[in-house]
Order: sequence, then C-alpha cells, then structure tokens
Amino acid sequence: MSQARRVLILGGGLAGLSFAIAIATENPELEITLLEAQPFEAGTPNPLDTRGSALNLHSVTLLERWGLWSEMATRLGAIRDIHVSHRGHFGSALMTAEDLGVPALGYVAENHELGRCLLERAQALGVDVRAPVRCAAIDAKVPSPVVITSDGEQMDADLVLIAAGVSSDWFQALGIEVKERSVGNHAIVFNASFSGEQRGRAFERFTANGPLAVLPLPSLTRNEQRFNVVWSVPDKEVDSLTAMGEDLFRTRFQDVFGWRLGAVQAVGQRSRWPLVRRAASELFRSGFLLVGNAAHTLHPVAGQGLNLSLREAALLAETLTVCRNDEQPLAALGNLKGYLNQVSAEQHFVTQSTDTLATLFDHRGPVLDAPRNASLTLLDLVPFARARVASVGTGRRYG
Repeated sequence: MSQARRVLILGGGLAGLSFAIAIATENPELEITLLEAQPFEAGTPNPLDTRGSALNLHSVTLLERWGLWSEMATRLGAIRDIHVSHRGHFGSALMTAEDLGVPALGYVAENHELGRCLLERAQALGVDVRAPVRCAAIDAKVPSPVVITSDGEQMDADLVLIAAGVSSDWFQALGIEVKERSVGNHAIVFNASFSGEQRGRAFERFTANGPLAVLPLPSLTRNEQRFNVVWSVPDKEVDSLTAMGEDLFRTRFQDVFGWRLGAVQAVGQRSRWPLVRRAASELFRSGFLLVGNAAHTLHPVAGQGLNLSLREAALLAETLTVCRNDEQPLAALGNLKGYLNQVSAEQHFVTQSTDTLATLFDHRGPVLDAPRNASLTLLDLVPFARARVASVGTGRRYG
C-alpha cells in the first residue's frame, strides 16, 4: 500500500508514550501522532515529592528491546527482596532475588525520570508528539476514526488509541459502557525517608484497613533511604490524614508501618485518589482502542498497572506488524481479535491476582486469621514456594 498508515494516540502519560514507542520500534513505516492535553513538565521535583512506578522483570526486557534500558538503569531503585507481614499478627515472609537467581525482583522508577526518558525516545523514533493539544470530541461514524481538537482541527487515522483515562463523553460517543465499583478505600501516596544506606528491600504490610506498600527509591546520598509509599486507608479517614500536620502524619505512618527501618525522618507531599474498579464493556469500537488506564484500573498494592500496559503495548506492536506485512487494515476487528482475547485474559489474571492480594489479609477473626498467618510463616521456610509467589510479580508468567 503506497499511502502511509496512521496511528493516533490520545494521552501522553506513561502508557500512551509506551504504546507509541513500542509501535514505532516494530513498525517504523507507520505515521504515529500523540496528543497530550497538558504541557510536559520540565525540571526535577523535590526528592521527597516525586512519584514512582514499579517495573517487573518482563518490563525490563521490553525496555531493553525498545532502546530505553541503558538510559534508565542508573536512575532506578532495585528491589532485591520483599518483606511481607501482617500488622499485629505473627508470621512474615522474605522473598529474595536469590530465590529466582536474578539480581533484582524488580525496580522502582521515579515518574518524572521515566516520563522524560519515554518522551525523548518517542521523539527520537519519529513520533509526532504534540502538547498541549486537547481532544474535544471523537467521531466514530465516518469510515475511519476522527479526532477533533479544541482548536477545530480534524485528524483522521487508521487506528486511534485512547490512553488518556476515562472520558464519559468519548465512551458515550463510542457506545462503550464503563462500570465502576468503589472498594471504600483511598490510596494516599507519598515519599518517606529513613536514615541509613538503601539496601533495596520493599515492604508489603497488611493492616486492618488495607495494604501498605513501601518501595525503595534510588539513593541520592549514602546516609538516607527514600521510599515511595502507597497506603490504603478507609474513605472516612482520608480527609484527616491528608490534612494533618507533618509531625502527626509521620507518627501515624510510623505506627502502622513499624520500626523495621528505624525512625521516619521526613515525609513529602501527600497525594490521594479513590480506589475504584473500572471495567469497560469492550476495549475496541469503530477504530478506537482503549489502552492503559482507559482499559483497566488495578489496586496499587502490587504495582502492576504500568507493567500490564507495557505488556499490552508490545502485543499490539506485534499485531500491527502482522497487519502491515499482510497489507491488512490496522483497525479491522478480525485482525485485532487475537490481541483483544489475549489482553482480556491477562487483564483478568492480573486484576484477580492484585484484588486477591489486597483482600487476603482483611480481618476475618481468629479462626481464619490463625491458619493464614501460619501459612505466611511456612512460606518463609519453603524456598520453592517463595520462588513461585515471587515469580508472579516479576511478570515471567508472560515471558
């Protein structure tokens, strides 16, 4: 086919940029345009005010394939082991990289660093990145999908990826229903610092009100350990926790997390968002494909949201390669069916796994708590069992 085929991506967050890079790497002949409604931020935030994303080992493989890993590797916090415990109960487990024979179970990237690397790589691959450009409407009734920007420009494409989260107007125009279910909790996210040398230990601490994840960030000095914290709290407590002064908040966090790292030295700015399960009735309609947060929302306890998006980006890039080589339409449902089936299966597996992990340690009374706590102790004593559990988090199930 002589005319170049076009892919348009709505949303320049981590997921949107990742899809752009994956597709451009595997399909350099395609014209790829990415629209982001907000200007990309420049500069470096305060070290205690950054946000982080966990990267599993399969994601590392993909970043290597896309030419990103060498640029990012020195800016990541390595997760060398994970300590799992249940507040107020006996039993704990330590899963280590040695259990799997790897240098790390995963890594933690600061979002501003990861976003900068993704943006630079996308531009280097020839992706036409436009920001700030806001999509005002979409048109799914014409032969090919059309996006109408806020300044009136109409942009058509062979395939449009919606990676900008959930927009009710867009979903209504596509005839896609989105069901939401609140779990009654909010996530409070912040950075915390402790004295001492960063040793790369992550913590999954389960409390009566939900999970607490404490993930190691890259060290800036030898005498300070920074961690990115995701704390699940009841809706009724989120206002008071986010509004309270730093000293009192630090004390509350210390009480819930414990003293495994010593005294909390400082905490950064707090962000919050409601923990809501969203499920779209379908992922594809009339040339528009939902990806990233528009396609799935996961409980942050296991840090798998971005990893799932990276995996899906690789799958879509491979699918579009087959379409291009066979000179088939990029947005034909029959050509995308294999991708959609596989993505749906993986979303179900990861969603069920993270939901199970998030609710596994809910308080159920002494009769049910005792065997569960004993199994946690047993997990710590059986290397094979630890390796099986740890391997799920690395993404090797998809390798």
